[in-house]
Amino acid sequence: MKYKKILFLLPILLFFAACEIDNYDEPDGGIYGTLTDNITNEPLQSEQPNGFNIKLFERDGQMNSPIIFSGKPDGTYENAWIFQNEYKVLPTEGAFFPVDTITVNVGARTELNFTVTPFLAVVDASVQPSAGKVTASYGIARSRVGDKIIERKTLVSKIPTVNNAIYNWKQDTNVSGIADEALLEASFTDEVTGLPSGNYYVRIAVTTNNALKRYNYSKVFEVTIP
Repeated sequence: MKYKKILFLLPILLFFAACEIDNYDEPDGGIYGTLTDNITNEPLQSEQPNGFNIKLFERDGQMNSPIIFSGKPDGTYENAWIFQNEYKVLPTEGAFFPVDTITVNVGARTELNFTVTPFLAVVDASVQPSAGKVTASYGIARSRVGDKIIERKTLVSKIPTVNNAIYNWKQDTNVSGIADEALLEASFTDEVTGLPSGNYYVRIAVTTNNALKRYNYSKVFEVTIP
């Protein structure tokens, strides 16, 4: 009988013990910001989840293991669930050259912005809809020599999310056999055909032969096919 009482009481005791142990303060800090493309001077266009990551190294953190989270396709980022403390902040794993960490004291909601040098930038982009198709015009620019430029494409999606992994139609061109200098001086036109009447979202993407296979993007254009 005593053993039965002990077994009955044990889960209750463990429950209250856990409640006592788990009596910690919740995170009370947040950080947010924008990565700005230093060619276009606009927010860096990317994708999610394979656009870029933010790493936070907390002062006196356990074994200095970073907090890692994804940035957003429009070049912004935010983490509203961290403790107020001093952090080293590093944008990484995106279609841009490495940047230096910045040390910041994070309060309840702290803004921290970065300027990055993209592998490539889509410039002078425009998209024109017409019956059954869209026509995209654009150029490619860079401010720093990196890996070989290998591909350009125009992507069309039925939904607002449009990137190299999410699209319904595309026109892509392999340019690995063309000298980068010639590509940077050229203007391009892509036609994506076979589109029924309706609303669509269009985006231009270019990439180099970078190890992470990251793309640089234009903004998203919303168009209506008559």
